[in-house]
Amino acid sequence: MHVAAIWRELAARHGTRAAVADEHETLSYRQFHARITRCGNALRGLGLVKGDRVALLIPDIREYLEVDYAIMAAGFVRVPLDPRLARSELAALLRYAGARALVTHASFAPAIEQLREGVEDLRHLITIGGGIGFDYERLLERASELPLPEGDGDDLASLNFSGGTTGAPKAAKLRHRNLVTVAHNTIDGFGVRRDSVFLNVRPLWPVAQVVLMSHLFAGATVVLRRFDPEAFATFVCQHGATRTSLVPTQLVRLIDHLRPRDTRLGRLQAIHVGGSRIPPAMFERALELLGPRIGVLYGLTEAPVTTYLAPAALEPEGARVLMQSVGRVLGDYQVRIAGTDDTPPVGSGRSGEVLIRGGNVMAGYWRDEAASRAALREGWLHTGDIGEFDDGGNLHIVGRLKEVIRSGSSTVIPKEVEDVIVLHPAVAEVAVIGLPDPEWGEAVTAFVVTKPGMSVAEGDLVEHCRQRLAGYKKPRSIRFVASLPRSHYGKVLRAQLIAQATK
Repeated sequence: MHVAAIWRELAARHGTRAAVADEHETLSYRQFHARITRCGNALRGLGLVKGDRVALLIPDIREYLEVDYAIMAAGFVRVPLDPRLARSELAALLRYAGARALVTHASFAPAIEQLREGVEDLRHLITIGGGIGFDYERLLERASELPLPEGDGDDLASLNFSGGTTGAPKAAKLRHRNLVTVAHNTIDGFGVRRDSVFLNVRPLWPVAQVVLMSHLFAGATVVLRRFDPEAFATFVCQHGATRTSLVPTQLVRLIDHLRPRDTRLGRLQAIHVGGSRIPPAMFERALELLGPRIGVLYGLTEAPVTTYLAPAALEPEGARVLMQSVGRVLGDYQVRIAGTDDTPPVGSGRSGEVLIRGGNVMAGYWRDEAASRAALREGWLHTGDIGEFDDGGNLHIVGRLKEVIRSGSSTVIPKEVEDVIVLHPAVAEVAVIGLPDPEWGEAVTAFVVTKPGMSVAEGDLVEHCRQRLAGYKKPRSIRFVASLPRSHYGKVLRAQLIAQATK
């Protein structure tokens, strides 16, 4: 099914029920659908045609969701951008996607003023809050509420960037049927109901927004607030939230501000956590404070929300064993360990690369046939994660084949950081790895060898990175070493660096 058809059905079925609320107002399903339709028609009125890419660079506000669903409902392809990226990184992604339009916000004006000059295909800028290009509200005021054209489930809906954003970006192609399948399986697997109230305090641009989308597709109410660990319990109580979603970093910050069995969380049934590994000590502390309310999900940009460990599985008697797992496979997805034919999986204790097949798996990478062939083989997505199944059919992620760092909910490619650090005139060699961190899951850590007779202060090198990379990519720690351990092929032995650093 197409997203446009879903929203027509939601508006007809739920009408005056609250769909999206923020600090300022609440929109019913009918009102929200009307704004989606107006936005979609406004984009069509600019001359955009089916399949054109429209990028989003918008804060975590209600209008983000309006634009997001309007792009897809009108037959265009959404390209969500991380607001933390530097201007050069944004331009590279816009060029790579061939974006024809960018919808942004007045708060990003300094970053976007020169984007149009550096992105050849970019023809239209639309700004929420006025300023550069077309004014968003004025466009909607003049736009029609006539139904948007019919679409097909196989139409491309979204390009979601995975991993690197410079040099060789990769954008996962998700079709409408992928997103609708994810939503339906998440609704069933998470137990989302029409009377659920979902408090969203996570960024809206990552693929994890499908969890929010699933609640809307179920007819529930979504409340948008900015994450504040001190005010979180008050937000839950104020809005009567029954569900929320956090990245592990947010969970770490939250438990430092909670009272045991806080009565303000009385209605809260589930906290869906995903994005990176939850350190065991922190998980135990969270269970002490929150009880069995934590649900753990696993997925990738290329295959969102594939498994789920329900809160009920984390009752005291089973918590210690299961808190290291990411739960059971959702819906009719298939997951197996490379080298085995066990689907459904059995608890053989054998580990290997996690392979996924099903309606949530991407159609491939945008303009990258080689990467698509490498990732999608014989119908299976090769994730690069190493996992194993226990006797209960729960998946455990035990390592990664790919050299990536997952810090908070973000993915950092070591080579990106290394390529920037080595530009400093005092640096001879560098290797970047992720070291275990109780707050971030993994902390970006650089091992630097300086040139003979030269030196550089750690703070100066971090500032060097800050000027060239998004903030979340810069090293949290820099360690100066005499040399890097290498194999006889000349490859840096990262495992030795990790062992050395964690002694």
